[in-house]
Amino acid sequence: MLAFAAAFALTPPRGPRSMRQFNPSRLADLEVRMWQAYYAKERVRLFSLLVTMLHEQYHYSWAVATTEGFHLARAAATFGDLKGGYDIVLPDLEAAYATARSWTGAGFDPRVVAKAELAWWVARRIPGQNSAEQVGALIADEYAALYETSRTRMETPAFLRAQAAALRDAEAGTPDWTRIGVLLRASYRELLSALASENV
Repeated sequence: MLAFAAAFALTPPRGPRSMRQFNPSRLADLEVRMWQAYYAKERVRLFSLLVTMLHEQYHYSWAVATTEGFHLARAAATFGDLKGGYDIVLPDLEAAYATARSWTGAGFDPRVVAKAELAWWVARRIPGQNSAEQVGALIADEYAALYETSRTRMETPAFLRAQAAALRDAEAGTPDWTRIGVLLRASYRELLSALASENV
């Protein structure tokens, strides 16, 4: 039983170790549920969903997904409680992206990606810097660094994701999660298409 449990935890699922191949609808569904857990401060649920996303999207073993899910969940939970000094979450974000780079054989700089992600998290909290256009531009910066591609290719998927975030923020009391999910699915479809077009 111990050997079986170890094999289950340590064996990655079948599929490419790539961030460029994913199911847009499934990823959007997981993100909606992660946002719901984050804003409800349901940290165990957020952690569980992050682990599932990492296992499915990056094809991490459950063991690796659990470790990296911990880093990402802690970064999100810590950020949620902060009023300033946001750089404290960078080590967790950087650790998670360092593993992603190693696992997938990518060439991006984990620190650059971590700082780019934190930049749009912070911008969403600052009046005058939190429009969908402004946040979308920052998400495009992160995508360009993460996927090692041109920023122009990333503008449409990034803007759609920023629109989803802006809708959530504008309706914080009773968010229209269905509409948010539609925007996220469109975002991830556009992202997948943009990444695939590089190989045409």
